[in-house]
Amino acid sequence: MITHVAAKGEDRGRVVVKLGATGQPSEAAIEAAVRIAQAFQSEIESLFVEDRQLLELASFPFAREISLSGRSSRAISVADIERDMRLASRRLLKHVEEIAQRAEVPMRWRVVRDEPIAALAHACAASGPWNVVALGEPFTARQARALRDLFARVLDTTGVVVAPPKARRPQGPVVVAVEELDRLSGMLRTAERIAGINGGEIRLLLVASEAESAHWMEDQARLLLGGQPGVVVQSVVAMPGDTTAIAESLRRLAGGFVIAPFGGLVVPAEGDLGPLVGLLECPLFLVR
Repeated sequence: MITHVAAKGEDRGRVVVKLGATGQPSEAAIEAAVRIAQAFQSEIESLFVEDRQLLELASFPFAREISLSGRSSRAISVADIERDMRLASRRLLKHVEEIAQRAEVPMRWRVVRDEPIAALAHACAASGPWNVVALGEPFTARQARALRDLFARVLDTTGVVVAPPKARRPQGPVVVAVEELDRLSGMLRTAERIAGINGGEIRLLLVASEAESAHWMEDQARLLLGGQPGVVVQSVVAMPGDTTAIAESLRRLAGGFVIAPFGGLVVPAEGDLGPLVGLLECPLFLVR
């Protein structure tokens, strides 16, 4: 699938920023979402999801809220949770709106009560197929399953933006991690759009499971680039399921934004994402 976001006015997609009341927002993820909207002349939809499952759980009489110290607990009030969600939605939606306005990106918003993945699937299907989803909270290795579910169930999207806990604002070089050469030109075009927002350079990381394949990919990539100035080319060899070497290579490239395929060597659908989210200090734009 090509990496694309519908431009404003097309009514065929936009950048959907998923927000919730479960934690602090990720400034890097929100800034990355706005930058993608700028790059594709698109718009933002902030989608605040009141997690229906959480409210259903709170309605059970045995549900208790445990203090941070673990020394005390109290009954959970559904009314209190609903009030907290309303306050959080106002605060977060206003915050995203301010960031979008500074970048002159149009924004609209919605508040829905649903299961988070289902809410995203419905939102993207409403105006798809050219949507990008941005998860507005810091992404951790524990959320790997949710990420798999998102790619499997939210079909009207071309990519997902996540930001690890250490991620900074998306400024600096755009790093493109490529595992298949036939995807190189399309991913480079996306990188050029994003880099064009602030004039950043592009750095290419070729990823293979064997040294011979990595050398071949690097030779072919340099031929395809034809001496294109400003593109740094490197390669890395990594075994399937082991993201440590790839994460370290991406960290050394010091990117402000990483574009990578989901479900391969860089970000496997199954496996430990701990090294990747622990080492990276920039947002990731994961593409199908």
